[in-house]
Amino acid sequence: MTKALAFVIVFAAFLAGCDNGPKEAGPVPTGKTSASSSSTSTAQGGGSTTITTTARALCKDKAAAVKAESQNGAAGTIMTIWRVTNTSSDGCRSFGYPGMDFHAANGWLDVQVHRGGTDMINQPPAPVVLEPGKSLYFVSFWGDVDTEAGPCKQFDRVKVTLPDNFTSARVDSSGCVDPGLVEVGPVTDAPPS
Repeated sequence: MTKALAFVIVFAAFLAGCDNGPKEAGPVPTGKTSASSSSTSTAQGGGSTTITTTARALCKDKAAAVKAESQNGAAGTIMTIWRVTNTSSDGCRSFGYPGMDFHAANGWLDVQVHRGGTDMINQPPAPVVLEPGKSLYFVSFWGDVDTEAGPCKQFDRVKVTLPDNFTSARVDSSGCVDPGLVEVGPVTDAPPS
């Protein structure tokens, strides 16, 4: 009986992914966009106190200004610090890794970004709350030389999709990208130092 129980535990651990394999990439988009709220009331000695908390809506491309804050290149890799400013009159929240795509002469390249990868972008994601007029940041790296996988593709625009969103902001940008070598870090509330 002990042998069977040990087998079940080991098998369950394997199925649960406890093998230090690939890291969870972040939350899956839910499609929910509404904010929720809760209220708590307490009464003491004839008085009452009400505390109301409201969950922030997701930061969206339609209420944000996306721009490349800075860009540096060396040894066949381009590093870009992206700045996303909340242009709405309400605060918003974000958590996770943004998506990116690049527009080439024949259309969008359908890039599948890699989450993390280098020391600068390997930290786990943390929740970011963005007040009106404030910015969040993320860092991207991409290869900009020909490789064994194929030639570098010239592009003239970049799409940035904030975490948990289904629509993208389009940013005028140009250069060359290896579609298989695009890495992004999680959104943060401060630019990297």
